Amino acid sequence: MKSAIVIDSTTKLRDDFRPNIDIYTVPVRVFINDQEFDDTEEITDKILEALNRGEKVETSLPRVDLVEDLLGRLRKEYDVVYVLSISSLLSGTYNLFYTIANKYENVFVFDSKTVSIQNTYVLERMVNDISLGKKIEEDDIISYRDDSLFLISVFDVTQLQRSGRIGKVTSLIGKMMHIKPILTIARNGEVQLVQKAIGIKKVKDIIREKVQEFVEKARQKNRGIRVYGAVGTEEYKDFVYEVAQMYDVKPYFVDIGPAVTTHVGTEGFGILVGLDF
Repeated sequence: MKSAIVIDSTTKLRDDFRPNIDIYTVPVRVFINDQEFDDTEEITDKILEALNRGEKVETSLPRVDLVEDLLGRLRKEYDVVYVLSISSLLSGTYNLFYTIANKYENVFVFDSKTVSIQNTYVLERMVNDISLGKKIEEDDIISYRDDSLFLISVFDVTQLQRSGRIGKVTSLIGKMMHIKPILTIARNGEVQLVQKAIGIKKVKDIIREKVQEFVEKARQKNRGIRVYGAVGTEEYKDFVYEVAQMYDVKPYFVDIGPAVTTHVGTEGFGILVGLDF
């Protein structure tokens, strides 16, 4: 059976990933002072400059005509087309995909209920299982997601607050002097506060503890782990390496991307630990 996967551009592929399933990326849109751009690496510098200047930066759904054209073409070229979308509570992209795909019997849209590197992990699990001949269903997406721990540390929550991605309480915590929130994406797909820490050192200590708890559970299942990172600066990249080395694994890194950077800024990082496969 010939299969393809469609993702939105908030899900990034790592450079060394070599899938044997065709993957198509639909760019969400980014607006800088109301000027529209596609979410591609070419606009990364523009986004960073705009954020540093405090300019108006927003994101929006992919273009409707682009999604219609792509799904209309792929449903003829493939036996099955799977669409993996960013959480429906973080973006209207899922609803757009679902509305357009609903008229096609061989196009299946999944709400990942997450974003960024957790979606990268889910995507790679999908590719692996499709390659083994499995038909992917909603329960599989939930299972992949539950097989991982995704922690986010954003040291400046201004952009998240502006976009409404976090609540007022979490926003207030993040603005307190030296108080750093550690976030995750809850099972329902919204941003959730895991714990708050005083200073970056404590953030790292808490993340190490959470990762250790996950690894101990993985070992009880006789499973190895994978570590993924998405970082704003080299300092945080070094920390992801450090965590991975604790368990003798090599970390995978993916870009944060312009659209996600629009909401989280550059001061922070995400780390994911997932069961190996």
